[in-house]
Amino acid sequence: MNPIYKPNKPLAHIQKVLAAIFFIAFNFFATAWAAGDHGAEAPATAGAVTSPRISSHSDLFELVGVVENGEMKIYLDRYTSNEPVTDAKIEVEAGAAKGTAAPQQDGSYSFKHELLGQPGTLAVSFVIAAGKDTDLLAGDLVITDPHAEDDHAGVKRPWLRWAAYAGAALLLVATAIAVFKRRRGKVVASIFIAAGALVMGATATFDAQAAAGHDHGEESAPATGGNTPQRLTDGDVFLPKASQRQLGVRTISVEEASLPTTVELTGRVVLDSNAGGKVQPTQAGRIEAGPRGLPQLGQAVRKGEVLAVVRASSSAIERANQQAQSAELNASLDLARRRVDRLQQLEGTVPQKDIEAAQSDVLSLRQRAAAVTGSVSATEALVAPVSGVIAAANVVAGQVVDEREVLFEIVDPSRMSVEASAFDAALSANIASASASAAPGTSVPLQFVGAGSSLREGAIPLVFRTVPGKNAPPLSINQPVKVTVQTTSQVKGFAIPTGAVVKNASNQDMVWIHTGAELFAPRTVRQVPLDGSTAAVVDGLKTGDRVVTQGAPLVNQVR
Repeated sequence: MNPIYKPNKPLAHIQKVLAAIFFIAFNFFATAWAAGDHGAEAPATAGAVTSPRISSHSDLFELVGVVENGEMKIYLDRYTSNEPVTDAKIEVEAGAAKGTAAPQQDGSYSFKHELLGQPGTLAVSFVIAAGKDTDLLAGDLVITDPHAEDDHAGVKRPWLRWAAYAGAALLLVATAIAVFKRRRGKVVASIFIAAGALVMGATATFDAQAAAGHDHGEESAPATGGNTPQRLTDGDVFLPKASQRQLGVRTISVEEASLPTTVELTGRVVLDSNAGGKVQPTQAGRIEAGPRGLPQLGQAVRKGEVLAVVRASSSAIERANQQAQSAELNASLDLARRRVDRLQQLEGTVPQKDIEAAQSDVLSLRQRAAAVTGSVSATEALVAPVSGVIAAANVVAGQVVDEREVLFEIVDPSRMSVEASAFDAALSANIASASASAAPGTSVPLQFVGAGSSLREGAIPLVFRTVPGKNAPPLSINQPVKVTVQTTSQVKGFAIPTGAVVKNASNQDMVWIHTGAELFAPRTVRQVPLDGSTAAVVDGLKTGDRVVTQGAPLVNQVR
């Protein structure tokens, strides 16, 4: 019978230490293997290489040069507005290379030289002449060797991989020996284990550093991961100049100023009583076209112009009564004429007053008969009360209409009114200016006319009149609008177009700041409206920031 086995405490301690060393070395090996893997599952920032770039700017211009295959493609824009400059003359000097950049059809410029295909650092200067503006821009262009990354990937150092494999195998064998043999061999096994662990740790550390520090010497865009638009890890957006031009990105440089505080009201467009009118018949009848035909929507008309004719219509009984009355009057008229003839024959024997009375009866009966006869087929001409355009036309030829029915509405597009509702009675005494907005980004200037003295649905009606403007969008009767009233109070802020404000993932107001030639940073802001097309940012901006005013929603969609 075998004696009961009693574990050796020193040996057990050594086994624990060896197990810990094995675990640490195995983790190092796994980390090195994962870090050295540049397969399809690698992040985009490690797999895509950005073309060598140079960028520079001044108060006038911003320039970006992208080098590919020995050719530098140059993009030149206005620094403040980001508007492309396509009619400039650019003199380029890159080390020993000198020449003039050639304009391209896409608005860029091209400069070719063999030095641009050789690795190294070049000091590049650009002499720019665009119209009356001239400038000098300069910078350093770093061109790397495309084969240098093979060393980083471990292609030329395969012995390190095999050393790692050998160390792992040696570590496993030595551990097994130390665990299952309880003789003097455990000392030798421990030596083998330590050596294997050191080899694997050094190899793994070297490979991990080589994989993590994949620096290709490009200082301008190492984190962009390519030449395509993308959202960076810090939330910024890398947008190449070519993409900026495709999206039409424009910017403005903001400055802080004292701006009026505003109040937004809900309103609707109404007819101006002095510049518009309605056409209504005074009798029922059938519609007939006027001299120019029935007017159409948007047709211009003049005051006093005949728009349509209403021919009176009546029932059969009414027409019979009118005809009977007309026949009776005609008979009475005939008798009156005969009586006048007889009295005139007896002139001198009868009083003159009897003859004149008979003649007056004839005249009265003639007029009454004519009026009754004309009422059977009477017509009414509908004329334009004011000059303007037809805003509403509710008739067609042959339509039977009732009296006081609105058939046409005429408005003057340059003179319309807007009625808004205010719940603050003191607002009417604090209005500096106002504007109406029917859609985001549009604005129509308004002139305050007056406020009502009685409440309407708990609010005070305010009446404004449109001010004619060259670029003012047209308004329609009964169209709902947002009325922005600027008060006499002031607030410090930055005026920007409302189209520059977008929403972030948290549904907060934000703008995009042009921080670099091809970089855009999001900035959360707090805004108050100034008018229908302008907002005042009271928090989140500083003087000199270049805010994206055109194309901000498109930049916000880059992922």
